[in-house]
Amino acid sequence: MPLPRKRSLRGFTLVELIMVMVVLAGVMAIAAPSLNKFFRNSALNDEARRIVGLIEMARHEAISTGYPMQVWFDLENQWFGMRELSGMGNQPDNPTGGKVQRGKYVYQLNTHLEIELDTSTMVSQAFPSIVYFPDGQLETSSLSGFYLKNKKQENQRLQIVRSPSWLRYEIRKNDEMLLIQNETL
Repeated sequence: MPLPRKRSLRGFTLVELIMVMVVLAGVMAIAAPSLNKFFRNSALNDEARRIVGLIEMARHEAISTGYPMQVWFDLENQWFGMRELSGMGNQPDNPTGGKVQRGKYVYQLNTHLEIELDTSTMVSQAFPSIVYFPDGQLETSSLSGFYLKNKKQENQRLQIVRSPSWLRYEIRKNDEMLLIQNETL
């Protein structure tokens, strides 16, 4: 009776491992530029959603607290935030008081992005803003829209614009509304 053969336990040769590494490096060289573009666009979309979310939160806060709420934009330092307006006429024009306030409703824009006002937007304030009244309506002098763009690539930009109903703000790319939520009020 013949003895059973022992299976040979062979691993990969060094040449086979090097060939696999070369193929993986080639695939990564082809895929890396596409992934880089994807992540840049992702940051732009995420920041636009964060701004629109803050604007929507200001509307809800104004309705629930009974005080006007302001979403302000510091274009020079690329900060934005939300604050309560307890007396509409006596608030300083600088919502941060000349310095960056730490807190729950103050955010710094992603360093690769910037906010740019639409050339048709007339701003009489040092800090352009969006103000919601306690009834959920917008103040007429609120920003009608602005652009959020990538500093390094001019063609990567989104527009955040007031909806036709004057209740919400929408994200648009090339005049098409981007769906950011399925909620309707």
